[in-house]
Amino acid sequence: MNLSFWLNNREYKLSIKEKQKNDILVDLSGKTYEVAVEVLNSDEILLIIDGKIYNAIICASNLSFRVYVNGQSFDIEKKSISQILGGMHNQRQKRDVKTSMPGKIVTVFIAEGENVEEGQAVLILEAMKMQNEIRSPQKGKVTKIIPKAGDSVETGALLFSME
Repeated sequence: MNLSFWLNNREYKLSIKEKQKNDILVDLSGKTYEVAVEVLNSDEILLIIDGKIYNAIICASNLSFRVYVNGQSFDIEKKSISQILGGMHNQRQKRDVKTSMPGKIVTVFIAEGENVEEGQAVLILEAMKMQNEIRSPQKGKVTKIIPKAGDSVETGALLFSME
């Protein structure tokens, strides 16, 4: 699984691969760690990284995650597709919108050829048991929609194109 997250206005790229049950390989911005994971409850996990134990408590909101690691607090931002794509406003240009995580398409609201407003919901992607509304990054015309409701998509898959 590949993810991007923002901490203190800096983007981090995270790749997670399961080695075996409760053991994962984590690549964080080019450095690889072997991590043992023990889930304590729905909000708390223990991580063993290079022999050190980290207790992590995760509190989620609509806009961010607050993660407490061994008592230290970190605010991790969630960003919209338009923020991720650079927040370019009022520029008519061809734009491909791709998914940053694997998941399943739950609903497609727009048909090819329809005009949309910036921020208008185009589809819903379910990933990691959460439904994520994927919105238009700009005002314009949707020229192509690839997945249909019920389709599974991989990381980096093209969801829709617009101009």
